Amino acid sequence: MIKYIISFLLLAPVAVWAQYKPGLLVLTNATIIDAEHRVPLPRQTVFICDDKISLTFTAGEHTIPDSAIVINLGGKSLLPGLVDSHVHMATDPSGVDNRAHTLDVLKRMLCSGVTCVRDMAGDGRVLAGLARDARLGEITSPEICYSALMAGTVFFSDPRTATSTRGGINGKMPYMQAISDSTNLTLAIAEAKGSGASGIKLYANLTTGQVNRIMTEAQKQQMPVWGHAWLQGAGPSDLVRAGLISISHVPLLVREKAQIPEAWKKAGHNAAYWDRVTPDLHGLFDLMRAHHTILDATLLTYKVWASQDSAAIWDYEIGKRIVARAYRAGVAICAGTDDDQEKFVPEEMRLFVTDAGFSPIDAIIAATQNSAAAIGLQGRKGLVKAGMDADLIVLDADPLASIDNITKVKLVIKGGRIYNR
Repeated sequence: MIKYIISFLLLAPVAVWAQYKPGLLVLTNATIIDAEHRVPLPRQTVFICDDKISLTFTAGEHTIPDSAIVINLGGKSLLPGLVDSHVHMATDPSGVDNRAHTLDVLKRMLCSGVTCVRDMAGDGRVLAGLARDARLGEITSPEICYSALMAGTVFFSDPRTATSTRGGINGKMPYMQAISDSTNLTLAIAEAKGSGASGIKLYANLTTGQVNRIMTEAQKQQMPVWGHAWLQGAGPSDLVRAGLISISHVPLLVREKAQIPEAWKKAGHNAAYWDRVTPDLHGLFDLMRAHHTILDATLLTYKVWASQDSAAIWDYEIGKRIVARAYRAGVAICAGTDDDQEKFVPEEMRLFVTDAGFSPIDAIIAATQNSAAAIGLQGRKGLVKAGMDADLIVLDADPLASIDNITKVKLVIKGGRIYNR
């Protein structure tokens, strides 16, 4: 007799997270929505063996083994797990990013449907431990991929670098290194890779020449590189030409054209003003398309900043217009929330639709396939298909009818583990 776990789904206490990992899990009567199914595909069955999707097919095409644990989804939407391409979990592990706070944030992220995150530089020692615990299911958390940071020596006066390297030497930790023209990049990148980082983040105060040398050595060592869209010395197009997988923070793209006018920082401008002053970046967009560079926009954090500081309104007003234009120009855009630890990726997706003109399906692709690609995980995550990681979410309502339905998460599966509240 086929086994069912309906009681597990319905009877788990509301305030308690439960997890269960069967050897063979079968989801039936699913409606798949992903980058390869922009039009929903109903009546699908998905086999999950251990931590991978092993088979997908239309109902009735294959026999379900008697040994399987089966969940009938009743036609509900089945999506790839969401990927947050830009978080910060360990900037100050002895302070605001203490373990209790971080575990709470990670649990709430998973609850929202986020099954994988890319941490964009913090204390690599702490991140390595969190990543290990998340992978083994010892904490309730998305999978954690983290960055090793490289920046110019000037940047290491920033107090955040001191809190992220406490107990070590600032600028000389394998996961956070000061780079100069005399740096042994073969060793520096080998150390970054040895720290367990998934890639290198280029942050600030680097020249175009330094970026190109880092990229050349990183490619030799098969280490992905991403970074801020402007590094003071190197501009957006320099970074695109160098081959960064993704570039972060949409307002920084303005640096391709000009400095920031003081007039932008004054309150009282209307929509027509922002439409008029937003720079034309179509040349950069063409270059990004040609190099398959992904824009890590981080719109949500700029929306929050704009609500707190009138001088930061320009970041969001200009930023959302650039995102909208990049989207129309065919630039791949991923979904990252930066330092917001309250609303998570579903809110970034909503802003893509309401403020940047995305269709709901393209907002979903941004937070799944594109965000996975921004981390170099496009072969593992971001689609509901055989061979991919078993990272999935089940929704109670159709997200294509309204992107707000992305918040109506019924069930989360991460690495083949079923999580239910």
